[in-house]
Amino acid sequence: MNRGRSRAWLFPVLTLLTIALLLLHESGVIKPLEDAAQIVIDPVQRALAGFFDGLAQTFDALRDLRDLREENAQLRALNDDLVSENVRLKELEAENVQLRGLLQFTQENPLYKTQAAAIVGRDPSPYRQFVTINAGRREGLEPGMPVITSGSALAGRVAEVGARWSKVQLLIDNTSAVNVRIQSSRVTGLAEGQPDGTLLVTQIPLDATVNVGDIVLTSGLGGNLPRSLVVGQVEEVIKRDIDLFQSARLRPAVDLNRLELVLVITSFEPLPAEPEPEPTPTPTP
Repeated sequence: MNRGRSRAWLFPVLTLLTIALLLLHESGVIKPLEDAAQIVIDPVQRALAGFFDGLAQTFDALRDLRDLREENAQLRALNDDLVSENVRLKELEAENVQLRGLLQFTQENPLYKTQAAAIVGRDPSPYRQFVTINAGRREGLEPGMPVITSGSALAGRVAEVGARWSKVQLLIDNTSAVNVRIQSSRVTGLAEGQPDGTLLVTQIPLDATVNVGDIVLTSGLGGNLPRSLVVGQVEEVIKRDIDLFQSARLRPAVDLNRLELVLVITSFEPLPAEPEPEPTPTPTP
């Protein structure tokens, strides 16, 4: 009860006190007191104003930091997308270059029937140089068919055929052997894969001229391969007088460890044999 009465008197008292202070302020009686109070209050007001300004700046900085983080996340996502797109475009460009090379072969050799294929696997054994392609019996492939890359470069021959896959024996496999001809001198030999994964032309006559840099092509002997497919380039000549033949180490025309796309020649017309030069008649005395 007493608490209610005190609250009832509080409002009128405060109202009267406020009115009295307003009258005193208007009359200027309490101006010295107001000036003294202002001197005390001003530093507090400035401190509070500075505090709230700093607080506002802090909130603004936090908001800006949050916006920057969001913007950086968006930029990183955009950068990742651009990097992925750039990689994809480079892959497409590299694939298009290979496809153009294979297409050029088919255009230059209309009598050949070919089947494009991609490398989908490699033999894990270090002693076997075989790859698996994604074309097989359904695409008309058979064992023994030549496999080439761009630039008419011979990569190997089909060794085993499945329904939709085939295994290709590369030239550098140590059981591979291909009849070849040295382009400059026209002499023939046998390009054989070596256990170390290199390629060696053997059975070259000792009196034949073989130079580093000579191009080696398929000879077409035996009819199992087309003529004039590029096998490689001579990088070393091995010749000893005590041997019956000389040999030449080759650098394959393509990096056989980095194959991606190939053409399988499923049918070809053997080229006519080149005419042998007529012997020069010996003058009679």
